[in-house]
Amino acid sequence: MRYSHKLIAQYIGGAVGKDELIGYLEMLGLNPSAIRKADGDAVFELETPANRGDLLSLTGVAREVLPFTTHSLKMPASGFKEKNSSLLPVKIEDKNDCYYYSCRIIKGIDPSAHPAWLKESMEKLGYRSSFSVVDISNYAMAETGQPLHIFDLDKIEGFVEVRRARKGEILTTLDGKKRELDAGVLVIADSKKAVALAGIMGGENSEVAAHTKNILIESAVFNPVVVRRGRRKLGLATEASARFERGIDAGCCKQGMARAAFLVSEICGGEAGPLSEEGIMDEQPPEIRLDGKKVDRLSGLEIEGAFIKNLLNKLNFDVKKRGSVYAVKPPPYRKDIREDVDVIEEVVKYRQYSEVPSEMPVASIKPTPSSAEVEAAEKIKDIAVRLGFTEVVNMGITSKENAALPGGPVPAEIENPLSANLGFLRTSLIPEMLEAAGFNVNREVKNLDIFELGRVYRKENSSYGEEWMLSFLSVNSGGFFSLKGKIHKLLEKSGIKDIDYASQPGIFSKEENLGVCCGGVETGNIFIVSEGIKGRYGLQKEDICGGEIRLEGVREKISFAGVFREQARYPSSRRDFSFVFPESLIWKKVEDLILSLELPVEKIECFDFYRGKNIPGSSISVSFSVIFRSSERTLGSEEVAGFTEKIINAVCSVLEGKLRGGSGDS
Repeated sequence: MRYSHKLIAQYIGGAVGKDELIGYLEMLGLNPSAIRKADGDAVFELETPANRGDLLSLTGVAREVLPFTTHSLKMPASGFKEKNSSLLPVKIEDKNDCYYYSCRIIKGIDPSAHPAWLKESMEKLGYRSSFSVVDISNYAMAETGQPLHIFDLDKIEGFVEVRRARKGEILTTLDGKKRELDAGVLVIADSKKAVALAGIMGGENSEVAAHTKNILIESAVFNPVVVRRGRRKLGLATEASARFERGIDAGCCKQGMARAAFLVSEICGGEAGPLSEEGIMDEQPPEIRLDGKKVDRLSGLEIEGAFIKNLLNKLNFDVKKRGSVYAVKPPPYRKDIREDVDVIEEVVKYRQYSEVPSEMPVASIKPTPSSAEVEAAEKIKDIAVRLGFTEVVNMGITSKENAALPGGPVPAEIENPLSANLGFLRTSLIPEMLEAAGFNVNREVKNLDIFELGRVYRKENSSYGEEWMLSFLSVNSGGFFSLKGKIHKLLEKSGIKDIDYASQPGIFSKEENLGVCCGGVETGNIFIVSEGIKGRYGLQKEDICGGEIRLEGVREKISFAGVFREQARYPSSRRDFSFVFPESLIWKKVEDLILSLELPVEKIECFDFYRGKNIPGSSISVSFSVIFRSSERTLGSEEVAGFTEKIINAVCSVLEGKLRGGSGDS
């Protein structure tokens, strides 16, 4: 909304200069920004807080600056005579959707009457001038803050009803767009059709025109949440919806109706009928206990009681003083005042913030203990960072393309999305991580190791499920086995043992996908991203692999408790082995076989594998080392040779391995 010095000055019972008014607004933190200065006037915009709907009006701004002056508020004239008895019945389907609805018929208006001052005011306020009655409704809204709508009475059939739209109902709004509605949108309807989007915009089928003679003025109080949801669903924001979403009070509603009827009667003539209304607005502002000593303590000033009482009275607060304590009731339109600190802020604001001394508060800070779940998550993140990964954080909402993965969970759709591209809850962290990778690669950051820990969601019949997921993505950085080793190390550092792997098809790679199991529980997978998936994100030329770990499945196994181990007293002996195995062999079988021999094995490490020259096409050469150590004595060379012989015989006979070379001391 735009404001004008001349328009605001009409409602102040005394002279306030242009620069003086702008100065007051700056002191109040409303940051007026000039649109233009001409003809002795100043047109500007304000930064109105989201909880101050009362400032979206000329009288509201005038009321806000009055405490700086000795003047009083001049409310616009609203008295008129009812000259006919015509009433239109009103119905409200659900009083939780619409608290109060009123309308008034005016018959026999002159639609051609359109004074110059009204057109000029529309221009200053930033509205496009239209028919006189439309300009009157906009001007009355700008004056009082109450959104109003004027229908062509002859296009309304039977009665007026506030109800939810029927599924598939169509309404063409005043902007010329045909909109398909459903029960998520509140409408104004007559006996046969919807005629307006409640609190948002009117419909073409009931709009006033140049030949309109009889009108119906609407003034109502709609549920702010219902208006906000309808506006988001339709993607349609208006001056009316901005005010309804901030909350309207009954006094403002009735004042707006009276002012609009007065202006129509004065400008266009006609015979006004009585008010037809439904619903009750029984607003009881909270009574707030304000301690004068607390005002001084929080502000750092000694503020006189007379100043506090006089200020609050000027702001239309009901104030009763009992000693140093005030019983304060804010006016109904001040919906931002709910606690004593809100009142104190008002006092300091008018005393001027510049007078508040700049001092560091004296306070003791006590650490708040984290929950076990949060603490575990932070430790897992620390381990990932130490392994060379960088954390990324994405939103839990995403596009349908990212959420509806082929072969993946059924995504949960958001009823009122922030935008068309953010209409679903994510089912995996990988798609957004691929988008992040694409963003970096396009800016010449070619090598990435990133991770994210967050929630993913899925639809399960008529209910919904969610779980914690830890995901990794490696781009041109070490390859599949490097990522597998890092994930394995992270699981071990998190206290998870008995980790196993098995080939299986996956969402992001049908063939090159390795399932991860911990203690027999399917926990996640590690994969090389398929060409098709890379193509969706413009990463065809990059080598990308990823991994996902479902933390819900291993939550009970996660432990970061340290165990002290005494330093080994006796030296170790290492032997290296190189075998040719069938390519289908799983490495864990080699480890399990060696450990089953009950030898004093301290560690088994695979350090090389090879496919190529001198190796059959369906085979692979694997080189690994075994470290032997006894906790009781030094192992002799003959003993170690015997251990080596046992391993060779077992691997050759059980796993069909073929020895490529002998063992040797390290």
